[in-house]
Amino acid sequence: MTARHDINANQGETLNLHILYTDSNDNGIDLSSYTAEMKVKRTFLGDGSLLYLTQGGGITAGFTGSTGGITGGIFLNIDATGGSQTGGIRIIAGSTATSYIPDGRHHYDLEIKYSPTGETTRIVEGRFECDGETTR
Repeated sequence: MTARHDINANQGETLNLHILYTDSNDNGIDLSSYTAEMKVKRTFLGDGSLLYLTQGGGITAGFTGSTGGITGGIFLNIDATGGSQTGGIRIIAGSTATSYIPDGRHHYDLEIKYSPTGETTRIVEGRFECDGETTR
């Protein structure tokens, strides 16, 4: 079952989220053999991603696929401060990346893929609301 969590972000401000992926007994699931990706889009069916994050620091933002000065990515088996935690998923989008996300209500999901088999699981989805930045 996919979890639902709505994200409220501020345009031009670093987004830093931590998720703990657990089994039915609340034990962290080892994500060593997984890859992850997250997309933020205007609509579910839209082609262009407003933000695209992958494991280990892969990130693009904006419809043009801008990468200059953009930092962030998805880090697996990591706790909220960057230490080790089985099942921990840390999602970071730097301030430059979030500055490309337009003001408004969008949609996102986060999927993990088990590398040996290619089995993909959507673990969380929801609205991604971005409040516009006045000071630039």
